[in-house]
Amino acid sequence: MNIFLVILLLLVAFWKSDWRNWEKYYPSMLYIALAASFYELISYEEFHLWEFEKSLFLSGFKVHLVHNLIVNPLVVLLYLSNYPVKGKRFFYSAKWIIGFWIIEWLASNLHVITYHNGWNLGWSLLFLIVMFPMIWLHHVNKTVALPLSVAISILLLMMFQYI
Repeated sequence: MNIFLVILLLLVAFWKSDWRNWEKYYPSMLYIALAASFYELISYEEFHLWEFEKSLFLSGFKVHLVHNLIVNPLVVLLYLSNYPVKGKRFFYSAKWIIGFWIIEWLASNLHVITYHNGWNLGWSLLFLIVMFPMIWLHHVNKTVALPLSVAISILLLMMFQYI
């Protein structure tokens, strides 16, 4: 399923993204890749909240690498390059949140992703409700988004008793 997701996402990204202005979205693409990689770093050995399962072609590590370095940045490019200039922003983000949650629900039911240490689909939905607005906030105001991201991360680490 991971390879299918990447191929589908690549096709949609090449078709629907604003590739002419990709540099405008690049800092936020790095932001999401770094955040996901930081999660992997702190949870590597023993404290995953969610885990992508290995597939026929990809080890567990490679699945995470593909998501962190390909899937997440492409999602940011697609999300930001099609973000409405005005009006309907709430509904635009809501579509992304619901769409992502449905994909995760499907992946969970297919056992492509598993949950650990108290995480579940409900927490994933709350995470997505925060993640997409944070991507937009990072795009328009990094000075606010970065410290807020650190604060939210620390809060999550405390809530799930990592620190």
